[in-house]
Amino acid sequence: MYIKFCRIAGSGGNAKLPHEANATFSVEVKEQQGKDLQVLGNVGLYRAVCLLLSVICLVLLLVIIILCVKFPFQPQVCHGTEKGIEAKEKGECVLKKGLIPACHMCDEGWLHFESSCYFLSRDRMNWDESRDECKKRGADLAIITNKPVQTFLTKKGNLMYWIGLRQRTRNWVWVNNTALGQSYWSGSNRQGDCGLLTGKEPPERSWSSASCDQYSFYICQRVR
Repeated sequence: MYIKFCRIAGSGGNAKLPHEANATFSVEVKEQQGKDLQVLGNVGLYRAVCLLLSVICLVLLLVIIILCVKFPFQPQVCHGTEKGIEAKEKGECVLKKGLIPACHMCDEGWLHFESSCYFLSRDRMNWDESRDECKKRGADLAIITNKPVQTFLTKKGNLMYWIGLRQRTRNWVWVNNTALGQSYWSGSNRQGDCGLLTGKEPPERSWSSASCDQYSFYICQRVR
């Protein structure tokens, strides 16, 4: 009996008792669980960051779409003279002395000069039809009230264009009901009640008149 006890005691010198083994196993399990929870926490954090970045990207994309719809691209043009406009077409905004340093917008196919946009048509209509077409574009037939505008339109056009000038009760009146002041009539006899501008003629005498039923090109003007 004594011998058996000694052998058991001797052989278990390095062996752990059952409760010690269970305690060690529990610690290892808890450590592993802690590591697993940390990994899961990191994965959750990464997912949250990715979700946040995705939401931000979607919001930015939505803002860009709204801005593109609300403010479609239009070519910019500048205040100033014909030289300034030509420079803008090359990607520059030339500021002339005494002019406001700002650019304005005209629709594609329109020309900018001073505070207005001008459209020189490529189709022919009578005077009334031409005016209706200008109104559809949010404009009216051109009113020429100073020599710079007269020179600009005469040089830009190379055809005969209706302008917003018509004779009523023997008086020439613009479409805004103002009486004709400075004029640029050619030397030819005027036949008809509606005013025409002939492009490429000397600006000092590029106006003529014709029957309002005659078909011709036209110039629309929209004030900016």
